[in-house]
Amino acid sequence: MTVTTSHGTALAYGLVIGVAACCWGKAASAESRSFVVSYFYEASWSDGKTDCPDGTNPSAIDFYRVELARAGHSHEEIENALKDFPGEAGVPQPWIPLVMTRGNGKDNVYIHPTTMPDPGLKVVQGKYAYGFNLDGKGAASPNSFEEPDTHELGVNNQLYRVVGCIRSYRGLPPPGRPILPEIHWDVARNVMPAWLITVSSAGTLAKDGDVTIAIDRATDRITRDASGTAAQADMTYQTDPDPRFHNLLKGRIQNGIVTTTEPAHVRIVADPAVMPVLDFSDARLRLELKPDGTARGMIGGYQPWRMIYYDMSKSGYVTEYPSSIDSPAVYYALRRNADGDPDPRTGENRGISSTYKIEAVPAFVVSPGGAGATRVAADK
Repeated sequence: MTVTTSHGTALAYGLVIGVAACCWGKAASAESRSFVVSYFYEASWSDGKTDCPDGTNPSAIDFYRVELARAGHSHEEIENALKDFPGEAGVPQPWIPLVMTRGNGKDNVYIHPTTMPDPGLKVVQGKYAYGFNLDGKGAASPNSFEEPDTHELGVNNQLYRVVGCIRSYRGLPPPGRPILPEIHWDVARNVMPAWLITVSSAGTLAKDGDVTIAIDRATDRITRDASGTAAQADMTYQTDPDPRFHNLLKGRIQNGIVTTTEPAHVRIVADPAVMPVLDFSDARLRLELKPDGTARGMIGGYQPWRMIYYDMSKSGYVTEYPSSIDSPAVYYALRRNADGDPDPRTGENRGISSTYKIEAVPAFVVSPGGAGATRVAADK
C-alpha cells in the first residue's frame, strides 16, 4: 500500500466526501486529490478578428459623448465637462454628475439603468466559445457556440457573448486571461477565503471510474508563491464548516479528465466588496488533472444576470470609465441575452449561461478540527 500526495510522492491530507473517511478499512482502496484555486475568471476566447467583426465597444469618453448628447446636453456643455477627463482626486470633475444621471437627468443610471434608452452594446458574433451544452440541445441550441478545444457543438455561454467585445474583458491570444477579471481576482483572493476542490474516488484516480467532486471555501486566504502571482502549492487549508459553502457533485474521471455526470446547483461565496456570490444552476464542471499535480478546467451554468450586472455596476463610474464598461448598455445586453431560468409568472429569463476558467495547484485539505483522511493507493 502506498500513501500519496497531490504530487503522488508523500503523505497528504485530503477531504473525502461521500465515503467513510475515518474508516481505514475503506481508505486503503480510496484516493483523493485536493487543490486550491489559484485563478478564476470569465472564460474568454478572443482571436481579435472573427469574434468581434464590428470592432470592440468604444472607450468611456467616446460613449459618454454620444449618450450625453442623446440626453440633451449641448456639445459645448459636454466638452467643457470632459476637458480634463478623467481628472484628479480632490479637483472638481464636472463630468461625474453628468454621466451619473445621463438617463433622465436626475436618477443614478447605475441603479436605474432603464432611465436611459438601450445604448446598444456590441456583442460577440464569432463561432467559438468555451463552455458546456447546458440546455442539452446540441447543435440545435439557439445562439450557441462551438467549443474551440473539444469542438463540441451547442455550447451555451451568453455571458461571453455580452462581455466578449468589451476591451477590458478580452483575453489575447486564446486562451489568455481577460484583463479586468484577472485584476478583480487578484484583488479578491487577497481578502477572501481560498476556494478548494477535492476529487475523490472509491478506487484509484489513475483508472477511469466514478468520482465525487467537492467545492468548498477555506477558513483562510491563499498563500502566494515566491513570484506573487500564483498560489503556493502544497499548503494546508481547513474547510469552512458552514454547509452553505459546501458543494458536492457527481462525476467521472477518464484519461485524467474529471467531468460532472449530473447537473448540480453550485454556490461559491466570494467577498461581497469585490466579487459577489457565484450562484450556478444546472452547473457542469470539467477539470484536467495534470501530471505535474496542478489542475486546469472550467465550471459553467446559469447565473442570475442581475447579480452579474450588480457586480459590474456597483462602483458606478469608478469602474465604468477606466474599464470602458457602459453599465446601462451591459444591463440591456444581459437582459436581452439571458437564456435560462424563466420566471414562471412573466416568462422572462432570469439566468444567463456562463463559463469560468479554473487554474488550481495541489493542496492539503483538512476538515474542521484538523480531521482529515490520507489518500491511499494500493500497490501494484
